[in-house]
Amino acid sequence: MKRKLLFASLECLSVIVSTAIGYGHEAANVLSRPIVLIIKLGISEDGTITAEWKEAIRDRHSAEMLSHIAARPSRFSEDESLWAELIKGKATTWPALIDSLCIPFEAIAPPDTIVILLGSLGGADAFTHSYATICFDLNQLQNQYGTASASVNSNRIDRFFAHEFTHLLHKAWRREKGLEFKSPFDYALWECLTEGLGNYRSLTDKWLLQSGKLTTYAQAVLERLQAMFVERILALQHASEKEAAALLEGLSSGAFERKWGALTVALWLAQEAKGDDRHLRKWVEAGPSGV
Repeated sequence: MKRKLLFASLECLSVIVSTAIGYGHEAANVLSRPIVLIIKLGISEDGTITAEWKEAIRDRHSAEMLSHIAARPSRFSEDESLWAELIKGKATTWPALIDSLCIPFEAIAPPDTIVILLGSLGGADAFTHSYATICFDLNQLQNQYGTASASVNSNRIDRFFAHEFTHLLHKAWRREKGLEFKSPFDYALWECLTEGLGNYRSLTDKWLLQSGKLTTYAQAVLERLQAMFVERILALQHASEKEAAALLEGLSSGAFERKWGALTVALWLAQEAKGDDRHLRKWVEAGPSGV
C-alpha cells in the first residue's frame, strides 16, 4: 500500500509544472517566448517502463538487453521517489536559469517545450534524448550521489539541468548549421566542444573562483590533461574507426578529473569567459573547428 501511495503522489508530475520568462537583452535576436517544462514518468503504475523511456535508452543497449529491461517491472523505490520529488520542486525554478544558459548561443532558440523524463533503469544519471527531452535515471542518481535530501544534491541537480539543457542548445545549433561528421576526428572535436561546454556548466567552486579564474587545483589538473588532449587529438586526425574507439575512451566518461576532452575544454572555456559568458559566443559559433 505504501508503494502505491508513493507512486500516486508522483502521478501529478505528468503535467506542465512551469513556464519560463521571455528572453532578455542578452538574447535579443531570439523572439521572446515562454519555455514550458513538462515532467513525465518513465515507469507505468504497474512498474513497466513507458514507450518514451524505452526509446530514450534504446541507443544505450543491445536489442536483447533492452527487451530484458522492458520485461522486468520495477516501481520507483522510496529513495528514487525522493529524487523525483526533488526534481519536481526544482523544475519550478529552472526556467529562471534559461536566459543565462542561452547567452553563448546567440540567435539559437531552444525548444518551446522541454520534457523532463524520469526513469529508473538503463539510463545514465542525466542525459538528453532527441531535441527536447532531458532524462534522469533516478536509480543512478541514488546509487552515485546518495539520498536526494543531502544538501549537496540540491545544487548538483541544478548543475545537471544546466549541463543537459546546454546539450539541447548545441543540438539546435547543429541542426541549424547542418553539421555532419566525416571522420572520427570530426566527431571527437564535436564531443570535446559539446561536452566541454556542458561540463563548464558543471564546474563548482572546486574549479572556479568567484572572479571566474581557475583555482590552483584546476590549473594543476588542466596542465596534466592538456598533454593527453594534444596526444589524443593528434592521433585521431589519421585514426581508423577501430583505432579511434580506443583513443576516444575517457573523452567525456569516467572520473570527472580524468575527462581529457570534456574537462580540458571546460576549463579553457572558463578561462575565455572570465565570468562573462558573452565571451563564449565566438567559440560556440566557430563550432568544432574552434577547438
